[in-house]
Amino acid sequence: MAFNQEARKHFPEWPQLDKDDYDAVKAVLDSKQLWCGAPATHKGEFVWKFQKEFAEFLGAKHCFAVTNGTHAIEVALLALDIGLGDEVIVPDYTFVATGSAVVAVNAVPILCDVHPRTFNIDETKIEALVTKKTKAIICVHLGGVPCNMDAIIAIAKKHHLKVIEDCAHAHGGKYKGKRLGTIGDIGTFSFQASKVLACGEGGAITCMDDALAENIYGIADAGRKVGEYFYNHYIPSSNYRLGEFQAAILCSQLEKFKKQHPVRNKNVEYLRAKIDKIDGMFMQEKPAGTEECGYYVICVKFDPAKFNNITKKDFYKKLNAAGVPTDDCYPPLHSLACFKDGKGKKGVDYSASNWGGKKSDDKNFPVVVDIFNHSFEFPQEMFLVKDQKDLDYVVDVIMKIKEGKL
Repeated sequence: MAFNQEARKHFPEWPQLDKDDYDAVKAVLDSKQLWCGAPATHKGEFVWKFQKEFAEFLGAKHCFAVTNGTHAIEVALLALDIGLGDEVIVPDYTFVATGSAVVAVNAVPILCDVHPRTFNIDETKIEALVTKKTKAIICVHLGGVPCNMDAIIAIAKKHHLKVIEDCAHAHGGKYKGKRLGTIGDIGTFSFQASKVLACGEGGAITCMDDALAENIYGIADAGRKVGEYFYNHYIPSSNYRLGEFQAAILCSQLEKFKKQHPVRNKNVEYLRAKIDKIDGMFMQEKPAGTEECGYYVICVKFDPAKFNNITKKDFYKKLNAAGVPTDDCYPPLHSLACFKDGKGKKGVDYSASNWGGKKSDDKNFPVVVDIFNHSFEFPQEMFLVKDQKDLDYVVDVIMKIKEGKL
Protein backbone atom coordinates (compact mmCIF):
# COMPACT_ATOMS: atom_id res chain seq x y z
CA MET A 1 0.00 0.00 0.00
CA ALA A 2 1.48 3.36 -1.01
CA PHE A 3 2.21 5.88 1.70
CA ASN A 4 -0.31 8.73 1.61
CA GLN A 5 1.95 11.78 1.56
CA GLU A 6 -0.97 14.15 1.02
CA ALA A 7 -2.61 13.04 4.27
CA ARG A 8 0.66 12.87 6.23
CA LYS A 9 1.57 16.48 5.54
CA HIS A 10 -1.44 17.65 7.54
CA PHE A 11 0.20 16.40 10.73
CA PRO A 12 2.98 18.51 12.30
CA GLU A 13 6.58 17.33 12.35
CA TRP A 14 8.85 17.19 15.38
CA PRO A 15 10.89 18.83 16.76
CA GLN A 16 9.54 22.30 16.05
CA LEU A 17 12.44 24.75 15.98
CA ASP A 18 12.45 28.45 15.16
CA LYS A 19 14.62 31.55 15.36
CA ASP A 20 14.36 31.66 19.15
CA ASP A 21 16.12 28.30 19.36
CA TYR A 22 18.87 29.38 16.97
CA ASP A 23 19.32 32.62 18.92
CA ALA A 24 19.57 30.68 22.18
CA VAL A 25 22.35 28.46 20.81
CA LYS A 26 24.12 31.51 19.38
CA ALA A 27 23.96 33.17 22.79
CA VAL A 28 25.90 30.26 24.26
CA LEU A 29 28.52 30.49 21.52
CA ASP A 30 28.82 34.24 22.01
CA SER A 31 29.23 33.82 25.77
CA LYS A 32 32.02 31.22 25.36
CA GLN A 33 30.59 29.59 28.49
CA LEU A 34 29.86 26.14 27.07
CA TRP A 35 29.31 24.39 30.37
CA CYS A 36 27.88 24.98 33.81
CA GLY A 37 30.56 23.99 36.27
CA ALA A 38 32.67 26.01 38.70
CA PRO A 39 30.39 28.82 39.95
CA ALA A 40 33.21 31.37 40.09
CA THR A 41 34.66 30.84 36.61
CA HIS A 42 32.23 28.80 34.52
CA LYS A 43 28.84 29.45 36.05
CA GLY A 44 27.00 29.49 32.75
CA GLU A 45 23.58 31.04 32.33
CA PHE A 46 21.12 28.67 30.75
CA VAL A 47 21.39 25.60 33.02
CA TRP A 48 20.56 27.66 36.08
CA LYS A 49 17.86 29.55 34.17
CA PHE A 50 16.16 26.39 32.97
CA GLN A 51 16.33 24.71 36.39
CA LYS A 52 14.62 27.72 37.95
CA GLU A 53 11.96 28.08 35.27
CA PHE A 54 11.12 24.38 35.03
CA ALA A 55 10.86 24.12 38.82
CA GLU A 56 8.51 27.11 38.86
CA PHE A 57 6.35 25.59 36.14
CA LEU A 58 6.06 22.30 38.04
CA GLY A 59 5.74 23.82 41.47
CA ALA A 60 8.85 21.91 42.59
CA LYS A 61 11.19 23.31 45.23
CA HIS A 62 14.32 21.89 43.58
CA CYS A 63 15.28 20.98 40.02
CA PHE A 64 18.57 19.62 38.67
CA ALA A 65 19.31 19.36 34.94
CA VAL A 66 21.24 16.21 34.02
CA THR A 67 22.55 14.38 30.98
CA ASN A 68 19.48 12.27 30.17
CA GLY A 69 16.40 10.61 31.61
CA THR A 70 18.14 7.31 32.36
CA HIS A 71 20.81 9.05 34.39
CA ALA A 72 18.08 11.02 36.15
CA ILE A 73 16.66 7.74 37.49
CA GLU A 74 20.13 6.47 38.42
CA VAL A 75 20.93 9.63 40.38
CA ALA A 76 17.51 9.50 42.06
CA LEU A 77 18.14 5.93 43.22
CA LEU A 78 21.62 6.78 44.49
CA ALA A 79 20.30 9.85 46.31
CA LEU A 80 17.80 7.61 48.10
CA ASP A 81 20.67 5.29 49.12
CA ILE A 82 19.38 2.41 47.01
CA GLY A 83 22.05 -0.02 45.86
CA LEU A 84 23.56 -3.45 46.29
CA GLY A 85 20.84 -6.11 46.54
CA ASP A 86 17.96 -3.70 47.21
CA GLU A 87 14.71 -4.32 45.37
CA VAL A 88 12.78 -1.70 43.42
CA ILE A 89 9.29 -2.37 42.09
CA VAL A 90 8.85 -1.16 38.50
CA PRO A 91 6.09 -1.63 35.91
CA ASP A 92 6.66 -4.29 33.28
CA TYR A 93 5.32 -1.92 30.64
CA THR A 94 7.89 0.84 30.18
CA PHE A 95 11.05 1.74 28.28
CA VAL A 96 14.11 -0.34 29.18
CA ALA A 97 15.70 2.62 31.04
CA THR A 98 13.35 2.26 34.01
CA GLY A 99 14.70 -1.21 34.69
CA SER A 100 18.27 -0.76 33.51
CA ALA A 101 18.78 2.25 35.79
CA VAL A 102 17.92 0.02 38.75
CA VAL A 103 20.47 -2.56 37.59
CA ALA A 104 23.07 0.19 37.09
CA VAL A 105 23.06 0.88 40.85
CA ASN A 106 23.29 -2.87 41.57
CA ALA A 107 19.70 -3.13 42.74
CA VAL A 108 17.10 -5.62 41.50
CA PRO A 109 14.07 -4.54 39.43
CA ILE A 110 10.94 -6.39 40.53
CA LEU A 111 8.43 -6.27 37.70
CA CYS A 112 4.76 -5.57 38.28
CA ASP A 113 1.93 -6.10 35.80
CA VAL A 114 -0.14 -3.10 34.72
CA HIS A 115 -3.76 -1.98 34.82
CA PRO A 116 -5.79 -3.18 31.80
CA ARG A 117 -7.34 0.24 31.16
CA THR A 118 -4.74 2.83 32.23
CA PHE A 119 -1.71 0.72 31.14
CA ASN A 120 0.15 2.06 34.21
CA ILE A 121 1.48 0.01 37.12
CA ASP A 122 -1.40 -1.83 38.77
CA GLU A 123 -1.48 -0.53 42.33
CA THR A 124 -3.52 -3.55 43.45
CA LYS A 125 -0.59 -5.86 42.57
CA ILE A 126 2.22 -3.89 44.22
CA GLU A 127 1.90 -5.08 47.83
CA ALA A 128 2.27 -8.74 46.90
CA LEU A 129 5.74 -7.90 45.57
CA VAL A 130 6.99 -6.10 48.69
CA THR A 131 9.69 -7.95 50.65
CA LYS A 132 12.19 -7.04 53.34
CA LYS A 133 14.55 -5.98 50.56
CA THR A 134 12.12 -3.61 48.86
CA LYS A 135 13.24 0.02 49.08
CA ALA A 136 11.25 1.90 46.44
CA ILE A 137 8.54 1.96 43.80
CA ILE A 138 9.12 3.59 40.42
CA CYS A 139 5.81 4.60 38.92
CA VAL A 140 5.93 5.42 35.21
CA HIS A 141 3.28 7.81 33.93
CA LEU A 142 3.08 5.93 30.63
CA GLY A 143 2.27 8.10 27.65
CA GLY A 144 1.85 11.04 30.02
CA VAL A 145 -1.20 9.55 31.78
CA PRO A 146 -0.86 9.80 35.58
CA CYS A 147 -0.63 6.72 37.75
CA ASN A 148 -3.05 6.30 40.64
CA MET A 149 -0.77 8.28 42.92
CA ASP A 150 -3.00 8.27 46.01
CA ALA A 151 -2.96 4.48 46.15
CA ILE A 152 0.78 4.23 45.40
CA ILE A 153 1.72 6.80 48.05
CA ALA A 154 -0.47 4.99 50.59
CA ILE A 155 1.28 1.67 49.89
CA ALA A 156 4.69 3.36 50.11
CA LYS A 157 3.90 4.94 53.47
CA LYS A 158 2.55 1.66 54.84
CA HIS A 159 5.75 -0.18 53.96
CA HIS A 160 8.20 2.73 54.44
CA LEU A 161 9.16 2.84 50.76
CA LYS A 162 10.33 5.71 48.58
CA VAL A 163 8.47 6.71 45.42
CA ILE A 164 10.20 7.84 42.24
CA GLU A 165 7.97 9.25 39.53
CA ASP A 166 9.33 8.46 36.08
CA CYS A 167 7.95 11.46 34.19
CA ALA A 168 9.83 10.87 30.92
CA HIS A 169 6.44 10.99 29.17
CA ALA A 170 4.61 13.26 31.54
CA HIS A 171 5.83 16.86 31.32
CA GLY A 172 3.00 19.09 32.50
CA GLY A 173 0.71 16.31 33.68
CA LYS A 174 -1.40 17.20 36.69
CA TYR A 175 -3.04 14.94 39.29
CA LYS A 176 -5.33 16.34 41.99
CA GLY A 177 -3.84 19.81 41.77
CA LYS A 178 -0.17 18.78 41.65
CA ARG A 179 2.13 18.53 38.65
CA LEU A 180 3.57 15.09 38.06
CA GLY A 181 7.11 14.94 39.41
CA THR A 182 6.16 16.73 42.64
CA ILE A 183 4.00 14.03 44.29
CA GLY A 184 6.51 11.28 45.09
CA ASP A 185 9.87 11.67 46.81
CA ILE A 186 11.62 12.39 43.49
CA GLY A 187 10.52 13.09 39.94
CA THR A 188 12.67 12.32 36.89
CA PHE A 189 12.28 13.70 33.36
CA SER A 190 13.70 13.11 29.89
CA PHE A 191 14.30 15.74 27.21
CA GLN A 192 15.30 13.32 24.44
CA ALA A 193 14.53 14.60 20.94
CA SER A 194 11.09 13.00 20.60
CA LYS A 195 9.79 14.24 23.96
CA VAL A 196 7.23 17.05 24.28
CA LEU A 197 9.99 19.18 25.82
CA ALA A 198 13.18 18.30 23.96
CA CYS A 199 16.80 19.34 23.51
CA GLY A 200 18.24 16.24 21.81
CA GLU A 201 19.48 14.56 24.99
CA GLY A 202 18.86 15.75 28.52
CA GLY A 203 17.05 15.07 31.75
CA ALA A 204 15.99 16.58 35.06
CA ILE A 205 15.41 15.57 38.67
CA THR A 206 12.89 17.30 40.94
CA CYS A 207 12.19 17.08 44.64
CA MET A 208 10.73 19.06 47.54
CA ASP A 209 13.10 18.02 50.35
CA ASP A 210 16.19 20.14 51.07
CA ALA A 211 18.38 17.30 52.39
CA LEU A 212 17.48 15.10 49.46
CA ALA A 213 18.25 17.97 47.09
CA GLU A 214 21.74 18.25 48.59
CA ASN A 215 22.30 14.54 47.94
CA ILE A 216 21.12 14.87 44.36
CA TYR A 217 23.35 17.85 43.67
CA GLY A 218 26.42 16.11 45.09
CA ILE A 219 25.85 12.90 43.14
CA ALA A 220 25.14 14.77 39.90
CA ASP A 221 28.15 17.09 40.22
CA ALA A 222 31.11 14.88 41.14
CA GLY A 223 30.45 14.99 44.88
CA ARG A 224 30.46 18.78 45.25
CA LYS A 225 28.29 21.09 47.34
CA VAL A 226 26.53 24.17 45.98
CA GLY A 227 28.66 27.31 46.15
CA GLU A 228 31.76 25.67 47.58
CA TYR A 229 35.30 25.55 46.22
CA PHE A 230 35.34 23.63 42.94
CA TYR A 231 37.84 21.03 44.12
CA ASN A 232 35.99 20.10 47.29
CA HIS A 233 34.51 16.63 46.73
CA TYR A 234 32.57 15.02 49.56
CA ILE A 235 31.49 11.77 47.92
CA PRO A 236 33.03 9.77 45.06
CA SER A 237 30.62 10.35 42.23
CA SER A 238 30.40 10.96 38.51
CA ASN A 239 29.50 13.95 36.37
CA TYR A 240 25.86 13.99 35.28
CA ARG A 241 25.66 17.72 34.49
CA LEU A 242 23.77 19.04 31.48
CA GLY A 243 25.60 21.37 29.09
CA GLU A 244 24.75 24.95 28.22
CA PHE A 245 23.73 24.24 24.60
CA GLN A 246 21.03 21.78 25.63
CA ALA A 247 19.84 24.04 28.43
CA ALA A 248 19.59 27.01 26.07
CA ILE A 249 17.35 25.04 23.74
CA LEU A 250 15.25 23.90 26.71
CA CYS A 251 14.75 27.50 27.86
CA SER A 252 13.49 28.40 24.42
CA GLN A 253 11.40 25.24 24.03
CA LEU A 254 9.82 25.60 27.47
CA GLU A 255 7.98 28.72 26.36
CA LYS A 256 6.65 26.90 23.30
CA PHE A 257 5.73 23.87 25.39
CA LYS A 258 3.54 25.97 27.69
CA LYS A 259 1.45 26.91 24.65
CA GLN A 260 1.49 23.45 23.06
CA HIS A 261 0.53 21.54 26.21
CA PRO A 262 -3.14 22.66 26.37
CA VAL A 263 -3.50 22.16 22.61
CA ARG A 264 -2.38 18.54 22.92
CA ASN A 265 -4.77 17.90 25.79
CA LYS A 266 -7.69 19.43 23.93
CA ASN A 267 -7.02 17.49 20.72
CA VAL A 268 -6.38 14.16 22.44
CA GLU A 269 -9.67 14.45 24.28
CA TYR A 270 -11.41 15.28 21.00
CA LEU A 271 -10.05 12.11 19.40
CA ARG A 272 -10.66 10.06 22.57
CA ALA A 273 -14.37 10.87 22.47
CA LYS A 274 -14.56 9.48 18.94
CA ILE A 275 -12.31 6.45 19.34
CA ASP A 276 -14.04 5.31 22.52
CA LYS A 277 -17.30 5.09 20.55
CA ILE A 278 -15.80 2.59 18.11
CA ASP A 279 -16.82 -0.95 18.98
CA GLY A 280 -13.74 -2.93 20.00
CA MET A 281 -11.37 -0.01 20.60
CA PHE A 282 -10.45 2.38 23.41
CA MET A 283 -7.80 4.93 24.25
CA GLN A 284 -5.60 4.54 27.35
CA GLU A 285 -7.79 5.68 30.23
CA LYS A 286 -7.06 8.35 32.83
CA PRO A 287 -7.47 7.55 36.54
CA ALA A 288 -9.80 9.58 38.73
CA GLY A 289 -8.11 12.79 39.80
CA THR A 290 -6.37 13.41 36.48
CA GLU A 291 -6.52 17.08 35.49
CA GLU A 292 -3.97 17.21 32.66
CA CYS A 293 -1.85 14.63 30.82
CA GLY A 294 1.64 14.96 29.37
CA TYR A 295 0.60 13.02 26.24
CA TYR A 296 3.97 12.00 24.85
CA VAL A 297 2.38 9.03 23.11
CA ILE A 298 -1.29 8.20 22.87
CA CYS A 299 -1.92 4.48 23.30
CA VAL A 300 -4.90 2.80 21.63
CA LYS A 301 -6.00 -0.81 22.24
CA PHE A 302 -8.20 -2.82 19.89
CA ASP A 303 -10.01 -6.15 19.92
CA PRO A 304 -8.86 -8.11 16.85
CA ALA A 305 -12.18 -9.97 16.72
CA LYS A 306 -13.93 -6.65 16.03
CA PHE A 307 -11.43 -5.74 13.31
CA ASN A 308 -11.46 -8.85 11.10
CA ASN A 309 -8.72 -10.46 13.23
CA ILE A 310 -6.12 -7.99 12.02
CA THR A 311 -2.69 -8.16 13.66
CA LYS A 312 -1.25 -5.16 15.45
CA LYS A 313 1.55 -4.88 12.90
CA ASP A 314 -0.85 -4.83 9.97
CA PHE A 315 -3.08 -2.34 11.77
CA TYR A 316 -0.43 0.31 12.27
CA LYS A 317 1.05 -0.39 8.83
CA LYS A 318 -2.31 0.41 7.26
CA LEU A 319 -2.61 3.57 9.35
CA ASN A 320 0.87 4.73 8.34
CA ALA A 321 0.19 3.91 4.70
CA ALA A 322 -2.92 6.08 4.87
CA GLY A 323 -0.83 8.98 6.18
CA VAL A 324 -1.64 8.60 9.88
CA PRO A 325 1.63 8.53 11.90
CA THR A 326 1.51 5.42 14.08
CA ASP A 327 4.09 3.28 15.86
CA ASP A 328 4.52 0.13 17.93
CA CYS A 329 4.46 0.11 21.73
CA TYR A 330 7.25 -0.86 24.12
CA PRO A 331 7.88 -4.60 24.51
CA PRO A 332 7.41 -5.75 28.13
CA LEU A 333 10.58 -5.65 30.20
CA HIS A 334 10.26 -9.33 31.09
CA SER A 335 10.59 -10.21 27.41
CA LEU A 336 13.89 -8.36 26.88
CA ALA A 337 17.09 -10.36 26.63
CA CYS A 338 18.90 -8.06 29.05
CA PHE A 339 16.55 -9.06 31.89
CA LYS A 340 16.21 -12.75 31.10
CA ASP A 341 19.68 -13.76 32.25
CA GLY A 342 22.20 -11.43 33.78
CA LYS A 343 24.31 -10.47 36.72
CA GLY A 344 24.83 -7.03 38.17
CA LYS A 345 28.27 -5.47 38.48
CA LYS A 346 28.71 -6.97 41.95
CA GLY A 347 27.21 -10.33 41.12
CA VAL A 348 23.66 -9.37 42.09
CA ASP A 349 21.20 -11.63 40.31
CA TYR A 350 18.74 -9.35 38.54
CA SER A 351 17.61 -11.99 36.04
CA ALA A 352 14.04 -13.24 35.78
CA SER A 353 14.78 -16.20 38.08
CA ASN A 354 15.15 -13.72 40.95
CA TRP A 355 11.60 -12.42 40.62
CA GLY A 356 10.01 -15.06 42.82
CA GLY A 357 9.83 -17.85 40.26
CA LYS A 358 9.72 -18.15 36.48
CA LYS A 359 8.59 -14.57 36.12
CA SER A 360 9.89 -14.24 32.59
CA ASP A 361 6.94 -16.31 31.36
CA ASP A 362 4.24 -14.33 29.60
CA LYS A 363 1.62 -16.07 31.75
CA ASN A 364 2.90 -14.14 34.77
CA PHE A 365 2.19 -10.82 33.07
CA PRO A 366 -1.10 -11.44 31.24
CA VAL A 367 -2.26 -7.85 31.11
CA VAL A 368 0.89 -6.31 29.69
CA VAL A 369 1.20 -9.11 27.13
CA ASP A 370 -2.38 -8.50 25.98
CA ILE A 371 -1.77 -4.74 25.75
CA PHE A 372 1.47 -5.17 23.82
CA ASN A 373 -0.09 -7.59 21.35
CA HIS A 374 -3.17 -5.48 20.65
CA SER A 375 -2.11 -1.83 20.95
CA PHE A 376 -0.43 0.87 18.91
CA GLU A 377 0.37 4.49 19.63
CA PHE A 378 0.06 7.90 18.03
CA PRO A 379 2.97 10.37 18.50
CA GLN A 380 2.46 13.56 20.47
CA GLU A 381 3.12 15.96 17.58
CA MET A 382 0.06 14.59 15.78
CA PHE A 383 -2.06 16.42 18.35
CA LEU A 384 -0.68 19.84 17.52
CA VAL A 385 -2.92 19.97 14.44
CA LYS A 386 -4.62 23.31 13.86
CA ASP A 387 -7.75 21.77 12.35
CA GLN A 388 -9.54 18.95 14.16
CA LYS A 389 -10.80 17.71 10.81
CA ASP A 390 -7.37 16.08 10.53
CA LEU A 391 -8.29 14.01 13.59
CA ASP A 392 -11.65 13.16 12.00
CA TYR A 393 -9.58 11.74 9.14
CA VAL A 394 -7.84 9.40 11.63
CA VAL A 395 -11.24 8.06 12.69
CA ASP A 396 -12.29 7.66 9.06
CA VAL A 397 -9.17 5.57 8.33
CA ILE A 398 -9.77 3.39 11.41
CA MET A 399 -13.36 2.78 10.33
CA LYS A 400 -12.25 1.83 6.81
CA ILE A 401 -9.82 -0.69 8.31
CA LYS A 402 -12.62 -2.03 10.51
CA GLU A 403 -14.91 -2.39 7.47
CA GLY A 404 -12.20 -4.10 5.43
CA LYS A 405 -11.94 -1.24 2.95
CA LEU A 406 -8.20 -0.67 3.56
